[in-house]
Amino acid sequence: MSHVTLPHLTRGVFLVAVGLMFLASKAWGDDAELIAKGKRLAEANCAVCHAIGETGPSKLAAAIPFRDMALDFDQTDLEDALNEGVPTEHPAMPDWQMTPAQASALAAYIISLAPAGMKKTEVEGSDQGLVANP
Repeated sequence: MSHVTLPHLTRGVFLVAVGLMFLASKAWGDDAELIAKGKRLAEANCAVCHAIGETGPSKLAAAIPFRDMALDFDQTDLEDALNEGVPTEHPAMPDWQMTPAQASALAAYIISLAPAGMKKTEVEGSDQGLVANP
């Protein structure tokens, strides 16, 4: 019969923790890279009309600021909408048929502009289980 000693158990827990931290940092790095790609796409294709940052007005009044889009969509819905084709909401809007990879990157960037706790999925999740007062 073998016994697991405390030092062996501690080492095992430590190795699992290090592994989980590595995976988490890899995922965050992948997200950061995707967001950076989306920002570059926005700068090259959208900034002429839209406010693409955390502050400031859009250069064209009819062009919704990206930070407002971040509050109206969750990432999956926004990515789906971009994949279906960007609707022409104002006359200056170009007809841009982006690739799925571009749609994913741009959606990730736009959603990254939502203030902490204000993403659509976070706000909707906080409403669950609440009962409205009559």
